[in-house]
This record gives sequence, structure tokens and C-alpha cells, in this order.
Amino acid sequence: MGVADELQQGDPDRTGPSRLLPLRPALAAMLAVPGCRAVYAVTFGLDGDVLAAADGNGFTYLWDMAGGLAATFAHPGSKGVIGVAFDPDNELLAAADANGRAYLWDLISGDLARTFVVRRSGGLNGVTFGLGGDLLAAAGGDGRVHLWEVVSGQPAGSFVIPGSPTVYAVSSGPGGRILAAACGNGWVYLWDMSTHQLAGAFAGPGSQGVNGVAFGPGGAMLAAADGNGQVYLWDVASGRLAGAFPHPSSRGVNGVAFASNGAMLAAADGNGQVCLWDTASGQLAVTFANPGSHGVNAVAFAPGDDLLAAADGNGCTCLWQLSPSAP
Repeated sequence: MGVADELQQGDPDRTGPSRLLPLRPALAAMLAVPGCRAVYAVTFGLDGDVLAAADGNGFTYLWDMAGGLAATFAHPGSKGVIGVAFDPDNELLAAADANGRAYLWDLISGDLARTFVVRRSGGLNGVTFGLGGDLLAAAGGDGRVHLWEVVSGQPAGSFVIPGSPTVYAVSSGPGGRILAAACGNGWVYLWDMSTHQLAGAFAGPGSQGVNGVAFGPGGAMLAAADGNGQVYLWDVASGRLAGAFPHPSSRGVNGVAFASNGAMLAAADGNGQVCLWDTASGQLAVTFANPGSHGVNAVAFAPGDDLLAAADGNGCTCLWQLSPSAP
């Protein structure tokens, strides 16, 4: 079975009218604790009740959307937490550390369940679960994607990225079979996690390195955040470039996220701004900035798409309420 069979077919109608009502983003909260350095990644739990934030101070923070800070996970010997991911059952939290380790936390007990070590990795930049949560994949600074079996803790091999010194991010498609890797050589590689075969490769025109990737709903589309200030939208099955979204005054796009219905694409920029794009029309819907930003590193939609988290280099995670503007 190929990528075209594994992932849902389809292409958003980017020539049609906008599906979005005019938006008026409102700052709902700024999440931070004393000693925060920079927040590099954020992700919501399955039901949206909790938000995990990866901090450069060596901690992963778990925020309760109703009650504030719920848990703090300290990483032994950390050089900074760069990536986080919940497993599909919302029982485990994985964290990638610049010290070359991936930590697996049990969210029921709060205990450290496993530590995965990659020697001479150059640090780990991101994590994702694959194959329904059976595998954990980590983006390595050594140009590899490292794999482990979650239950046994045993290494499950690695994907060697051709000609790339660094893998900056990883993302799993629906079902967790197809893995996308964002690489410093300007390419996005797709790997079949069942067969360990290369399933595709995309390169944006004039790329200056890909910093982040995200699959759209159904897995038909893939967005890539590029250091050249563009977001590229790829049709996964055909490999066709479906769109390119430039960021005004960009300092490089660091991360991307789709809304659950695919209508919006959010992008985090090094200039401190978040851009929301209408995927139907290809138009920029709205741009807003985190207060006192030192650059936005990552974005994540809450289930329901009415709340957006933006991880900032200033040590704060900003929560934005996405409400339609009054007519």
C-alpha cells in the first residue's frame, strides 16, 4: 500500500471563496512560571483540557485550561526541552531534549516511565508517536529520525536523511503510519513507519531549511514552515506544490498547525507574529503578535479551533481566543 492509498485523497479548493468569518483574536491568557527561558513547543491533549509546553529551562509544564499549572516534569541533565507530544490515548507525554534524550512521562502516575538515549545525536528537536502509539520517533541533530518501541523501550531503527545535517521536526499522519521529517537541507521527507521505506520527498523553492511540518485533517495535505519566510502547502499523494504563503516581514517561519476542520492554517514566525491563513482562498486572514515577543516558536489549535496557543521565546505561552468579528 502506498502513500496515495494510506492517506486520504483530496485538495482544498484554494480558488473558492473564503470559508472563514472575519476573526478578532483576543489574548485570553499568558502562561509562564518563574525561571522560564523560552517555550519551544506546545501541544494540547486529546480533549483540550490540558496543554503541554516545552521550556528551554529543562522542564515540561502541563497546564490545566481551567485551573492553571497542573504538573511540572523535570528532565535530568537537561539542556532544554525542544519538543513534546501526547500519545493517542492521552496517557503518555513524550519530550525531546537538547541533551540527546527523549523522556516518556506517565500522565496517570506522573512518573518518568522511560528515558531513550541517542549518543552523539547533536540533541533531539522534536517527537511524535507513530503506528497508533506503538512507536516513538525523534528528530535528531545528527540528521536522523530515531525510533523506539514504546512498550519494550527497545530501539526500532532510524531513518537516515540524505544530505541533511539536522532534522528539526517530525509529524505523524492520521493513523501514525506516515512520518514527515522537516530537514535543514530544505527538504521534507516522508517515511512509511511500517516498512521503513522512503515514501516521498518535497522541497520548497528557495528553501532556507524546513523548521516545522504538520499534516492537515485526513492527511491529504502537508504544511512546511520554512526559514525563508514561506509556508509551503503540499498535496501528499501527488507531490504537487499546492500553495505558498509568504509572511510579511518574516524572520523565518518556525512552526505550523492546521485547524481540525482544515479551514485555517496557523504559522509561528521569528518576528513575533502569528499568521492565520484561509486554506480555501489562500488569503491571509489575520496577523497578531504576542506581547513582548522574542519570536514565536510554535503554535497549536485546541480541539474546537476557538483557542490557539503560541509558544514564545520570551518564556510565555500565549493563549488567543479566536472569535469572529462583529459585523
